[in-house]
Amino acid sequence: MKTTRRDFLATAALAGGSAALLPLSARAATSTRRPDYTPLDLALKQPVLKREYFPAPVIIETLELLRDRDNFICRVRSKDGAEGISLGHPFISKQGYPLFTHALQRQFIGQDARDLDHLIYLATERNVKIQGVPLCVQIATIEFAILDLLGNLARRPVRELIGDLLHPEISIYLGHLLSEMRRLPPEESLVLLAKDQRETQAKALKLRAGRGDNLASDIDNAPGRTEKLIRLAREKFGPAMTLMIDGNGSYSVQEAIRIGRILEEQKYYFYEEPLPWDWYEDQKIVADTLAIKMAGGEEEFSLRNFRWLIAHDAFDILQPDLFYFGGMIRTMQVARMAAVAGKTIAPHMSGGGLGYVYLMNFVPSCPNAERFHEFKMSETTDANGTLVPIQSKGEPFTCVDGILKAPTGTGLGLTIDPAYVRTHRPVAV
Repeated sequence: MKTTRRDFLATAALAGGSAALLPLSARAATSTRRPDYTPLDLALKQPVLKREYFPAPVIIETLELLRDRDNFICRVRSKDGAEGISLGHPFISKQGYPLFTHALQRQFIGQDARDLDHLIYLATERNVKIQGVPLCVQIATIEFAILDLLGNLARRPVRELIGDLLHPEISIYLGHLLSEMRRLPPEESLVLLAKDQRETQAKALKLRAGRGDNLASDIDNAPGRTEKLIRLAREKFGPAMTLMIDGNGSYSVQEAIRIGRILEEQKYYFYEEPLPWDWYEDQKIVADTLAIKMAGGEEEFSLRNFRWLIAHDAFDILQPDLFYFGGMIRTMQVARMAAVAGKTIAPHMSGGGLGYVYLMNFVPSCPNAERFHEFKMSETTDANGTLVPIQSKGEPFTCVDGILKAPTGTGLGLTIDPAYVRTHRPVAV
């Protein structure tokens, strides 16, 4: 059991007052007391987008979804001629794109982009019958394009529109090789990981536990593979390397705890999603039992579910995915709730497309960003397998000595080759 917990204070900046805040919950399995949600709700009420940069209305005139086979681009233009552009999710966009044209497009056209906080809220809450990750992916795609437009209009990086520059450098952890980590013998997968670690000089690495089936099957791809991987990685990379592991919902409570004990013995930094993602109360049992930091939330699409997870102390590190959860504004709201409770944010990064660029725009302004953030080797391949031709408006988007620099260019900080965009055609309603 964890024997000590942090006491948390609500700051005036977040809660609008200076009253001391008692712990939202103590990790006591016998406690049935309802947490006090008041400080979290106060944090949620604070606006995210900085409207002061836009003295006049910014009316959205067109909002287009462009398609080339399996790949999608969102392009938004305002009545005063500003433009923003974003790339859709590399695989979920194909399943969910009708949600863009049939449920979302009309909710944004003709609206003032300065009201983006409220527009995103309405897009998620009004569509109660179709809520889920596919809807949120479309909302995020729209939001990224609108933020790009607003940043270009204000001549500021997106990070300045949603917060202050708190982290000009982003320390990465390698979170790729998902299938290799489970399919190959531990010795072979660690050779591949070591190669990429040498290239990036990452100071933190994430492995994969179990089958990763989100079924709590307690099955490994080979007997004892996970235990061997955990120990071999520590032996190979040494005590100075920060190691973490992702279960992707592989385990039941009992098996999650057994694996967790091995991780504690090997001094791993965090244990991500050992149980299926929506086993909330079971996750709390595991968190209450183990001392290792618990991380999760990548599949979550509900703001109120994050509210519950934070208040009930189910995770130490919250991992909303900027795509799956519906964008930077909603993720910043989770970050602010987590900050009240003394917790940190390490957004999950969707592989492929421009996932790492969106993460680079969010993390620098996140007040309670984690020590390390997910990186998947600068993947810029679109859903068709085509390399996305982008150019940074500032420093190159490269990892040097385990560090990514916050984008300095206006908007999302990049330009997509217009010739590439022209290969995509508007999707009709």
